[in-house]
Amino acid sequence: MRLRNKKWTKDYIKDNLKYMIKIKKKINVDKLFIKKQDTYLEIGCGKGKFIIEQAIKNKDKNFIAMEKETTVVGVALKKAITTENFDLANLLFLNKFAENLLDIFENNSISGIFLNFLDPWPKFKNFKKRLTYIDFLNIYWDLLKDNGVIEIKTDNDKLYEFSLEQIAKSKFKLIYNTNNLYFEKKLLKDNIATEYEEKFCSLGKNINKIVIKKEL
Repeated sequence: MRLRNKKWTKDYIKDNLKYMIKIKKKINVDKLFIKKQDTYLEIGCGKGKFIIEQAIKNKDKNFIAMEKETTVVGVALKKAITTENFDLANLLFLNKFAENLLDIFENNSISGIFLNFLDPWPKFKNFKKRLTYIDFLNIYWDLLKDNGVIEIKTDNDKLYEFSLEQIAKSKFKLIYNTNNLYFEKKLLKDNIATEYEEKFCSLGKNINKIVIKKEL
């Protein structure tokens, strides 16, 4: 579901550029934040609920919220800034497509990646556009530090199965997977739900989750 264009978002972003990442050359994440600590990337941050809560609960980590749609970035940015007691020095936003991550970030620089409720690209002819396709997994491998982790959540059962098939072809180690996250209470201990997740759960839809790790 695409968010309708909101004209105010472009000006809002311009007025708050200190929370936006500018790309002049490959990004050294250690130079982006006040504190030098592990950096985590969410690809497709949506309205920002998940990544904002991550940043609030994990002050010892840095977070980048990446989103291709300018309107969506503006909405997420406003949500972050208007959060009560806002002091998110460990959160920045990036308005870019995810297809060329190795042109954006330095290799071996990211500690973890979140892929939440990705576009499933349901038509077979578009399977290479799915962000869990093997070509993207290879990019994530180069992007991640040793022992870096990827967490994937989706309501789409076919994307879940496709992702597992692609992971089996990759160099990543499968840590765990479930086709019903909310049935396994121990996995919900530190779970942060996205807007989509809350919506689908309320409708009784199962939530799939996969965690994989870069182990050399």
